Amino acid sequence: MLSDSAKIARSEGVLSRVLDGEAVLLDTEGGAYFGLNAVGTRAWELIGQTGITRAELLAAMLAEFDVAPDVLERDLADLLRGLEQRKLIHVG
Repeated sequence: MLSDSAKIARSEGVLSRVLDGEAVLLDTEGGAYFGLNAVGTRAWELIGQTGITRAELLAAMLAEFDVAPDVLERDLADLLRGLEQRKLIHVG
């Protein structure tokens, strides 16, 4: 699990568009497309171009979604792990 102070930022070379509330990401280096559901899309928007800490991301999403903190924490960890494995984000 990432620490609360871990800075999450979009990787360079990733293009994204939101269509009907869901994001489509293009890894320009690998040429692969990825889709995010509405919750994943909101996380992607919050990460933005400048990045955000894990704690800030979790707090913002808890304020917006009616979900138990432990459920959101687990789902967010899964999402971030998947994005990092695909080199769509970097964590520092």
